[in-house]
Amino acid sequence: MTDFTEQLFGGSWTEKKLEILKNYLNSYNTALKNQPFKRVYIDAFAGTGYRQQRKLQYDNPDIFEELGQDESDQFLKGSAALALEANPPFDKYIFIESDQDKIKELERLKQIYPQKSKQMEIIQSDANEFIQKYCKKEDWRNTRAVLFLDPFATEVEWTTIEAIAKTKCIDVWILFPLMAVNRLLAKDPKKVFYDRLNRIFGTKDWFECFYKTQILDDIFGQSIEKIDKACNSASIANFYKSRLKTIFSGVAEVDKTFCNSRGSMLFHFFFAVGNPTGAPIAIRIAEHLMKKI
Repeated sequence: MTDFTEQLFGGSWTEKKLEILKNYLNSYNTALKNQPFKRVYIDAFAGTGYRQQRKLQYDNPDIFEELGQDESDQFLKGSAALALEANPPFDKYIFIESDQDKIKELERLKQIYPQKSKQMEIIQSDANEFIQKYCKKEDWRNTRAVLFLDPFATEVEWTTIEAIAKTKCIDVWILFPLMAVNRLLAKDPKKVFYDRLNRIFGTKDWFECFYKTQILDDIFGQSIEKIDKACNSASIANFYKSRLKTIFSGVAEVDKTFCNSRGSMLFHFFFAVGNPTGAPIAIRIAEHLMKKI
Protein backbone atom coordinates (compact mmCIF):
# COMPACT_ATOMS: atom_id res chain seq x y z
CA MET A 1 0.00 0.00 0.00
CA THR A 2 1.34 3.42 -0.95
CA ASP A 3 2.38 5.57 1.99
CA PHE A 4 0.91 9.08 1.75
CA THR A 5 2.63 11.22 4.39
CA GLU A 6 2.31 14.85 5.36
CA GLN A 7 -0.34 15.81 2.82
CA LEU A 8 -1.23 19.48 3.18
CA PHE A 9 -4.89 19.98 3.93
CA GLY A 10 -6.36 21.91 1.01
CA GLY A 11 -3.32 21.26 -1.15
CA SER A 12 -0.94 23.73 -2.76
CA TRP A 13 -3.80 25.54 -4.51
CA THR A 14 -4.35 27.58 -1.33
CA GLU A 15 -0.75 28.77 -1.51
CA LYS A 16 -1.11 29.67 -5.18
CA LYS A 17 -4.38 31.54 -4.70
CA LEU A 18 -2.94 33.70 -1.94
CA GLU A 19 0.35 34.26 -3.77
CA ILE A 20 -1.55 35.59 -6.80
CA LEU A 21 -3.66 37.85 -4.59
CA LYS A 22 -0.67 39.14 -2.63
CA ASN A 23 1.28 40.07 -5.74
CA TYR A 24 -1.73 41.72 -7.35
CA LEU A 25 -2.42 43.90 -4.29
CA ASN A 26 1.16 45.16 -4.33
CA SER A 27 1.00 45.91 -8.05
CA TYR A 28 -2.41 47.56 -7.72
CA ASN A 29 -1.32 49.95 -4.98
CA THR A 30 1.92 50.77 -6.78
CA ALA A 31 -0.02 51.67 -9.94
CA LEU A 32 -2.48 53.92 -8.07
CA LYS A 33 -0.28 55.39 -5.33
CA ASN A 34 -0.01 58.76 -7.09
CA GLN A 35 -3.67 58.88 -8.10
CA PRO A 36 -6.20 60.96 -6.08
CA PHE A 37 -8.29 57.97 -5.04
CA LYS A 38 -9.00 56.37 -1.69
CA ARG A 39 -7.87 52.76 -2.10
CA VAL A 40 -9.97 50.11 -0.35
CA TYR A 41 -9.42 46.39 0.13
CA ILE A 42 -12.57 44.34 0.75
CA ASP A 43 -12.51 40.74 1.96
CA ALA A 44 -16.03 39.36 1.72
CA PHE A 45 -15.42 36.10 3.58
CA ALA A 46 -12.54 37.11 5.81
CA GLY A 47 -12.68 34.18 8.25
CA THR A 48 -10.20 34.68 11.07
CA GLY A 49 -7.71 36.62 8.99
CA TYR A 50 -5.42 33.63 9.13
CA ARG A 51 -5.74 30.25 7.54
CA GLN A 52 -5.21 26.93 9.24
CA GLN A 53 -2.90 24.49 7.53
CA ARG A 54 -2.99 20.88 8.63
CA LYS A 55 -0.35 18.28 8.02
CA LEU A 56 -2.03 14.93 7.73
CA GLN A 57 -0.50 11.48 7.81
CA TYR A 58 -2.37 8.52 6.40
CA ASP A 59 -1.72 5.45 4.32
CA ASN A 60 -5.03 5.09 2.54
CA PRO A 61 -5.46 7.31 -0.53
CA ASP A 62 -9.22 6.66 -0.60
CA ILE A 63 -10.14 8.20 2.74
CA PHE A 64 -11.13 11.84 3.09
CA GLU A 65 -8.31 14.10 4.13
CA GLU A 66 -10.32 15.44 7.04
CA LEU A 67 -10.24 11.95 8.60
CA GLY A 68 -6.46 11.94 8.83
CA GLN A 69 -4.80 11.39 12.18
CA ASP A 70 -1.72 12.88 13.86
CA GLU A 71 -2.78 16.35 12.85
CA SER A 72 -0.64 19.33 13.77
CA ASP A 73 -2.07 22.79 13.12
CA GLN A 74 -0.22 25.80 11.86
CA PHE A 75 -1.74 29.24 11.46
CA LEU A 76 -0.46 31.01 8.39
CA LYS A 77 -1.32 34.34 6.87
CA GLY A 78 -4.66 34.37 5.09
CA SER A 79 -6.02 36.95 2.69
CA ALA A 80 -6.86 39.53 5.37
CA ALA A 81 -3.39 39.47 6.92
CA LEU A 82 -1.71 39.53 3.51
CA ALA A 83 -3.76 42.58 2.51
CA LEU A 84 -2.65 44.40 5.66
CA GLU A 85 0.95 43.82 4.59
CA ALA A 86 0.45 45.10 1.05
CA ASN A 87 3.13 47.57 0.02
CA PRO A 88 2.19 50.33 -0.63
CA PRO A 89 -0.70 50.01 1.83
CA PHE A 90 -4.42 50.53 1.26
CA ASP A 91 -6.20 53.52 2.81
CA LYS A 92 -8.97 51.32 4.18
CA TYR A 93 -9.58 47.63 4.86
CA ILE A 94 -13.06 46.12 5.11
CA PHE A 95 -13.31 42.59 6.49
CA ILE A 96 -16.73 40.92 6.32
CA GLU A 97 -17.62 37.79 8.26
CA SER A 98 -20.93 36.38 9.48
CA ASP A 99 -19.56 34.12 12.23
CA GLN A 100 -19.26 35.79 15.65
CA ASP A 101 -16.29 33.68 16.76
CA LYS A 102 -14.36 34.55 13.61
CA ILE A 103 -15.22 38.22 14.12
CA LYS A 104 -13.46 38.04 17.48
CA GLU A 105 -10.39 36.59 15.79
CA LEU A 106 -10.46 39.31 13.14
CA GLU A 107 -10.51 41.94 15.88
CA ARG A 108 -7.12 40.61 16.97
CA LEU A 109 -5.68 41.90 13.71
CA LYS A 110 -5.93 45.39 15.20
CA GLN A 111 -3.49 44.30 17.89
CA ILE A 112 -1.18 42.55 15.46
CA TYR A 113 -1.20 45.54 13.08
CA PRO A 114 -1.78 48.48 15.48
CA GLN A 115 -0.52 51.06 12.98
CA LYS A 116 -3.44 50.12 10.70
CA SER A 117 -6.14 49.53 13.31
CA LYS A 118 -7.94 52.79 12.50
CA GLN A 119 -8.13 51.89 8.83
CA MET A 120 -9.77 48.53 9.55
CA GLU A 121 -13.53 48.09 9.46
CA ILE A 122 -14.65 44.67 10.66
CA ILE A 123 -18.25 43.90 9.77
CA GLN A 124 -20.41 41.05 11.04
CA SER A 125 -22.87 40.59 8.21
CA ASP A 126 -24.06 38.42 5.38
CA ALA A 127 -21.55 39.16 2.61
CA ASN A 128 -24.15 39.52 -0.15
CA GLU A 129 -26.23 42.01 1.83
CA PHE A 130 -23.28 44.14 2.90
CA ILE A 131 -21.55 44.29 -0.49
CA GLN A 132 -24.73 45.24 -2.33
CA LYS A 133 -25.42 48.08 0.12
CA TYR A 134 -21.80 49.20 0.16
CA CYS A 135 -21.60 49.35 -3.64
CA LYS A 136 -24.64 51.65 -3.73
CA LYS A 137 -23.61 54.06 -0.95
CA GLU A 138 -19.85 54.51 -1.54
CA ASP A 139 -18.68 57.61 -3.38
CA TRP A 140 -17.02 55.94 -6.36
CA ARG A 141 -15.93 59.24 -7.86
CA ASN A 142 -13.14 59.27 -5.29
CA THR A 143 -12.74 55.57 -4.44
CA ARG A 144 -11.18 52.52 -6.04
CA ALA A 145 -11.20 49.01 -4.56
CA VAL A 146 -10.03 45.43 -4.82
CA LEU A 147 -12.57 42.85 -3.68
CA PHE A 148 -11.72 39.25 -2.82
CA LEU A 149 -14.64 36.80 -3.03
CA ASP A 150 -13.51 33.54 -1.44
CA PRO A 151 -16.71 31.79 -0.27
CA PHE A 152 -16.87 28.53 1.63
CA ALA A 153 -19.35 27.15 -0.91
CA THR A 154 -21.99 28.72 -3.18
CA GLU A 155 -22.88 31.79 -1.11
CA VAL A 156 -22.09 34.46 -3.72
CA GLU A 157 -25.23 35.53 -5.60
CA TRP A 158 -25.33 37.06 -9.06
CA THR A 159 -27.07 40.18 -7.73
CA THR A 160 -23.90 40.79 -5.71
CA ILE A 161 -21.69 40.35 -8.78
CA GLU A 162 -23.92 42.81 -10.66
CA ALA A 163 -23.67 45.38 -7.87
CA ILE A 164 -19.87 45.13 -7.99
CA ALA A 165 -19.76 45.56 -11.77
CA LYS A 166 -22.11 48.58 -11.71
CA THR A 167 -19.64 50.61 -9.64
CA LYS A 168 -17.11 50.45 -12.51
CA CYS A 169 -14.48 51.03 -9.84
CA ILE A 170 -13.81 47.58 -8.33
CA ASP A 171 -11.31 44.93 -9.38
CA VAL A 172 -12.63 41.58 -8.19
CA TRP A 173 -11.02 38.19 -7.67
CA ILE A 174 -13.62 35.41 -7.56
CA LEU A 175 -12.91 31.91 -6.30
CA PHE A 176 -15.76 30.07 -8.02
CA PRO A 177 -16.78 26.76 -6.34
CA LEU A 178 -16.72 24.38 -9.31
CA MET A 179 -17.21 21.15 -7.37
CA ALA A 180 -20.06 22.54 -5.28
CA VAL A 181 -21.88 23.88 -8.34
CA ASN A 182 -21.35 20.61 -10.22
CA ARG A 183 -23.03 18.78 -7.35
CA LEU A 184 -26.04 21.10 -7.58
CA LEU A 185 -26.31 20.03 -11.23
CA ALA A 186 -27.59 16.53 -10.46
CA LYS A 187 -27.79 13.87 -13.17
CA ASP A 188 -31.49 13.49 -12.43
CA PRO A 189 -33.21 16.74 -13.55
CA LYS A 190 -35.77 16.29 -10.75
CA LYS A 191 -32.97 16.62 -8.18
CA VAL A 192 -31.33 19.73 -9.64
CA PHE A 193 -31.16 22.77 -7.30
CA TYR A 194 -32.83 25.15 -9.75
CA ASP A 195 -33.37 28.15 -7.44
CA ARG A 196 -29.84 28.04 -6.07
CA LEU A 197 -28.32 27.81 -9.54
CA ASN A 198 -30.50 30.68 -10.79
CA ARG A 199 -29.13 32.86 -7.98
CA ILE A 200 -25.53 31.86 -8.75
CA PHE A 201 -25.72 32.46 -12.50
CA GLY A 202 -28.36 35.21 -12.56
CA THR A 203 -30.20 33.51 -15.40
CA LYS A 204 -32.06 30.31 -16.24
CA ASP A 205 -30.08 29.85 -19.44
CA TRP A 206 -27.64 27.52 -17.68
CA PHE A 207 -30.12 24.66 -18.07
CA GLU A 208 -29.93 24.65 -21.87
CA CYS A 209 -26.12 24.72 -21.66
CA PHE A 210 -25.74 21.97 -19.09
CA TYR A 211 -28.51 19.56 -20.07
CA LYS A 212 -29.38 17.88 -23.35
CA THR A 213 -33.02 17.15 -24.18
CA GLN A 214 -33.90 14.34 -26.58
CA ILE A 215 -37.28 13.26 -27.91
CA LEU A 216 -37.42 9.45 -28.10
CA ASP A 217 -40.09 6.91 -28.93
CA ASP A 218 -41.03 4.36 -26.29
CA ILE A 219 -42.01 0.76 -27.02
CA PHE A 220 -45.58 1.88 -27.74
CA GLY A 221 -44.50 4.44 -30.31
CA GLN A 222 -45.23 7.35 -27.98
CA SER A 223 -42.79 10.28 -27.88
CA ILE A 224 -41.04 10.79 -24.56
CA GLU A 225 -38.65 13.50 -23.41
CA LYS A 226 -35.27 12.38 -22.09
CA ILE A 227 -33.04 14.90 -20.32
CA ASP A 228 -29.37 14.11 -19.64
CA LYS A 229 -26.67 16.10 -17.90
CA ALA A 230 -24.16 17.21 -20.52
CA CYS A 231 -21.59 19.37 -18.76
CA ASN A 232 -18.29 19.14 -16.94
CA SER A 233 -16.19 21.46 -14.82
CA ALA A 234 -14.70 23.18 -17.87
CA SER A 235 -18.08 23.99 -19.42
CA ILE A 236 -19.39 25.26 -16.07
CA ALA A 237 -16.38 27.57 -15.69
CA ASN A 238 -16.72 28.81 -19.27
CA PHE A 239 -20.39 29.59 -18.79
CA TYR A 240 -19.69 31.62 -15.65
CA LYS A 241 -16.91 33.51 -17.42
CA SER A 242 -19.28 34.33 -20.28
CA ARG A 243 -21.73 35.73 -17.72
CA LEU A 244 -19.01 37.90 -16.17
CA LYS A 245 -18.17 39.30 -19.60
CA THR A 246 -21.73 40.61 -20.00
CA ILE A 247 -21.37 43.05 -17.07
CA PHE A 248 -17.68 43.85 -16.48
CA SER A 249 -15.44 46.12 -18.54
CA GLY A 250 -12.86 43.34 -18.75
CA VAL A 251 -12.41 39.72 -17.70
CA ALA A 252 -9.05 37.97 -17.74
CA GLU A 253 -8.86 35.26 -20.41
CA VAL A 254 -6.16 33.52 -18.42
CA ASP A 255 -7.57 32.00 -15.26
CA LYS A 256 -6.74 29.18 -12.91
CA THR A 257 -8.36 25.89 -11.93
CA PHE A 258 -7.46 24.56 -8.49
CA CYS A 259 -7.62 20.84 -7.75
CA ASN A 260 -7.29 18.79 -4.59
CA SER A 261 -4.57 16.21 -4.01
CA ARG A 262 -6.58 13.62 -5.97
CA GLY A 263 -6.91 15.81 -9.04
CA SER A 264 -10.59 16.69 -8.56
CA MET A 265 -11.45 20.22 -9.67
CA LEU A 266 -12.45 22.30 -6.64
CA PHE A 267 -12.40 25.96 -7.67
CA HIS A 268 -11.84 28.25 -10.62
CA PHE A 269 -10.11 31.58 -10.04
CA PHE A 270 -11.52 34.48 -12.08
CA PHE A 271 -10.46 38.11 -12.35
CA ALA A 272 -12.77 40.90 -13.54
CA VAL A 273 -12.39 44.68 -13.79
CA GLY A 274 -15.09 47.31 -13.50
CA ASN A 275 -13.22 50.40 -14.66
CA PRO A 276 -12.88 50.55 -18.46
CA THR A 277 -9.90 52.91 -18.34
CA GLY A 278 -7.79 50.72 -16.09
CA ALA A 279 -9.03 47.38 -17.41
CA PRO A 280 -6.24 46.64 -19.95
CA ILE A 281 -3.42 47.20 -17.45
CA ALA A 282 -5.19 45.39 -14.61
CA ILE A 283 -5.95 42.37 -16.78
CA ARG A 284 -2.40 42.26 -18.11
CA ILE A 285 -1.04 42.15 -14.54
CA ALA A 286 -3.57 39.52 -13.40
CA GLU A 287 -2.91 37.26 -16.40
CA HIS A 288 0.84 37.56 -15.89
CA LEU A 289 0.48 36.48 -12.26
CA MET A 290 -1.76 33.54 -13.08
CA LYS A 291 0.65 32.33 -15.76
CA LYS A 292 3.59 32.76 -13.42
CA ILE A 293 2.19 31.09 -10.29
